[in-house]
Amino acid sequence: DLPEQTGTLVDLIAESVRDYPKATALEFFAAETTYAELGEQIERAAEGLRRQGVSKGDTVAIVLPNCPQHVVAFYAALRLGAIVVEHNPLYTPRELRHQFEDHGAKTVIAWDKTVATLQDFPKDVRPDTIVAVDLPSAMGRKTRILLNLPIKKARESKAALTEPTKGALAWKDLLGQGRLSPDHEGPAHDDIALIQYTSGTTGSPKGAVLTHRNLVANAAQSRAWVPTITRGDCTVYAVLPLFHAYGLTLCLTFAMSMGARLVLFPRFDPDLVL
Repeated sequence: DLPEQTGTLVDLIAESVRDYPKATALEFFAAETTYAELGEQIERAAEGLRRQGVSKGDTVAIVLPNCPQHVVAFYAALRLGAIVVEHNPLYTPRELRHQFEDHGAKTVIAWDKTVATLQDFPKDVRPDTIVAVDLPSAMGRKTRILLNLPIKKARESKAALTEPTKGALAWKDLLGQGRLSPDHEGPAHDDIALIQYTSGTTGSPKGAVLTHRNLVANAAQSRAWVPTITRGDCTVYAVLPLFHAYGLTLCLTFAMSMGARLVLFPRFDPDLVL
């Protein structure tokens, strides 16, 4: 049974930041982020988005694989009361354009390898603000050194992970504009939090509208299925993509509500997991 006032996803992450500030929240190729650091990055990203004109009720698109920036972007947009729209970064330009034509987001946080595709959209569909995310920058120091070695394999791996962009705002610059004011109004539990597109098995993908109440309830349902897991003392492997409803529920909401250590994998690769 859920209480009448279920709170919001912003409350959910704030509680874990408050209760487990020194615990590891995210792990990505040996780079670790504590809950205190995660909270700080969320507030900074929220302020950066606010300065780009994002306000309550606006739609913010995310086009990212599993990475720390994805988690931060998700909660930063919600902190402003904005509505997140998740996208598969491996979609074809046609598939991606169809969804942008449907939801009309003017702000997008995207993997830098997808920026050119977004910039090629027709003027009436093209986002006004594109924030480019460089995946290797969030990886551990050893991984970044290996990717920069002057050998063919390293160059190929790096090229598969990142590429230069023009006309986009860099993620690090978005976070470099200070913290959001604690007094800034956030969402209510019945506000829309997410537009999640279906897989399109019965036609074109359709945007399912989900409130904060819906998603907080999903996190509570997940906790009910694993009552033996202790809050603040568990690890969740994010092999499922965060842009998918299943991965979003188990990793972005359930894991964060548990104060879990979320180990992020950008794609399913059995060798990588093992």
